[in-house]
Amino acid sequence: MLWKQNGVKIIAALGAVAVGAGLLGAAYAESSGDSPSLSYRSSIRVPDQAGGEKDEATRLAALAKIDATRASSAALAHVPGTVLEVGLDNENGNLVYGVEIKTASNAVKDVKIDAGNGAVLHVDAADHEENEEE
Repeated sequence: MLWKQNGVKIIAALGAVAVGAGLLGAAYAESSGDSPSLSYRSSIRVPDQAGGEKDEATRLAALAKIDATRASSAALAHVPGTVLEVGLDNENGNLVYGVEIKTASNAVKDVKIDAGNGAVLHVDAADHEENEEE
């Protein structure tokens, strides 16, 4: 009888450990690079729709209220330098222009511009090696 009670306790403890490990794994997966959480929100939200990249590019261009030239100007006003690349992107449902700028110190910055109103939403170091692989 004593073994049976201890066996139940051990099984219950192992079950609790398994549940805890599962929750920790889910939390880690959510915090990893697979599902980035953005610290900004654009004025134009992009609904999820099926289709290829070409279809998405056409759809995004139709939603944008500013063009790439205005996005570049807004980015340069915030981060002086030379524009390397401009692209219209769906960043987790946010319609933004990604503007890569090379600064005077040769740092490359990725400036996110709201495609609806031209506001600077975010600036960070560009992962230039990753872009070259694409």
